[in-house]
Amino acid sequence: MELNQRQHQILLTIRAEGEVQIDHLAEKFAVTTQTIRRDVNYLCEQGLARRVHGGVSLPASLTNTSYRYRSDVESTAKSELAATVAACIPDGSTIMIGIGTTLAHLARHLLAKNALRVITNNLQVMQILEANDNIEIYLAGGQFRRDHQDIMGSSAVDFFDGFEADIGICGCASVTNSHFVMEHEDIEADISKAIIRNSRKQWLVADASKWERFAAVKVSPMKQFDKIFTNNQQLPKDLPIHLTAQAG
Repeated sequence: MELNQRQHQILLTIRAEGEVQIDHLAEKFAVTTQTIRRDVNYLCEQGLARRVHGGVSLPASLTNTSYRYRSDVESTAKSELAATVAACIPDGSTIMIGIGTTLAHLARHLLAKNALRVITNNLQVMQILEANDNIEIYLAGGQFRRDHQDIMGSSAVDFFDGFEADIGICGCASVTNSHFVMEHEDIEADISKAIIRNSRKQWLVADASKWERFAAVKVSPMKQFDKIFTNNQQLPKDLPIHLTAQAG
């Protein structure tokens, strides 16, 4: 699936504003309503948006949005964060990698490593890293979530508890104003907690959009992490922040 620049910006607008009218989008992007309707129709066909009366909104969902949608939004920021994280990982490390699309971007940047041991429940991470014979991969078993491309459940938690990693790397659904890392569901939070307790160093990867979202389940205070990779510059100086070059 390929999105043009305007379609990508339409997705970002919908995420920021919720339900958006076609006329508003046409004015915002200085194109005709017919052009916007074609873009919207394509996004709907791909499952990234849904039509509402006179406009468009995000797909209806009770919990997290789909892997396909999340992989499209903020993709440049996620890739920049991932490159920064990868540069900090020494060859020969044993690392745990959790759920989320940002960590799939990380896997692409890890392909150049000479040697790694990767412990994960993220199927996209596994599928990307299998191209490098020098990367040893351990994959959790459990419930397969097709929409999120990961493995969940108590067996996946037990899987992480069977290892001790040099570095545990977590994404998240959101971060609160009080700097608490959050997930949408208990099963997602349980995975991140397992990675945190079974790693000697704990790293968080969170682009600035995570501070604009809401999720209900607590994972950990940010101060528990040894490194926090983000492009959000509006954070307390006492946190171990590693900003990307294109911080915003």
